[in-house]
Amino acid sequence: MAVEDTNGHTADPWRRCEFGKTLFTEGECQRLGEERLDGSLLCVPYAKLLRLQAQEDNLLDMVFELDKWLDEPNNRADELRWRRLMHQRAEAVEHLSYTRILIDAYKELGSYRWVARHAAAR
Repeated sequence: MAVEDTNGHTADPWRRCEFGKTLFTEGECQRLGEERLDGSLLCVPYAKLLRLQAQEDNLLDMVFELDKWLDEPNNRADELRWRRLMHQRAEAVEHLSYTRILIDAYKELGSYRWVARHAAAR
């Protein structure tokens, strides 16, 4: 096995997730790296979690911008557009709520796996 085939920490020929410190525990992620995200090799759960957090940030920005436009008194004159943007804002808030539920679920799943793995080691 060539030296460049190992990840430097183990004799495993597969590279591990490069998510340095996990969001749930102290220590390195021991899962195999499977996806590339922003140049880093990440396991699927961490890649998905980071995508969800980026989606959450984008939705928050969208709601903030819509709120600024909707709060401007001069924009009330265009009632049709104002109603359309209110509907768009409501959909964004609903999507944001769903995204936050998914983020919490991914964090809880990761935390549960860490606890189960360490409890089995004792």
